[in-house]
Amino acid sequence: MDRYLTSIWAASAELEMLQVQIDQAHEALVHALCTAMAAQIPPEEVAAAANMDLPELFDTLRRPRIAPTPGNRDAVRDL
Repeated sequence: MDRYLTSIWAASAELEMLQVQIDQAHEALVHALCTAMAAQIPPEEVAAAANMDLPELFDTLRRPRIAPTPGNRDAVRDL
């Protein structure tokens, strides 16, 4: 493989791995936020712990995610 194409492939693979890690971290954050809210922690405290304001907290909790499909594996994104 050409060295230029090899560097593109490597950078693309690294970006894809980072995107997967970001998606996993986001899902873990949403789970932790939901758990805290279910434990009746005040939303202001939950938001502060997540370094968010209240609109960001509620937006994060209600925003659906799109799962990847075989034809579009990069579809995981916020709507």
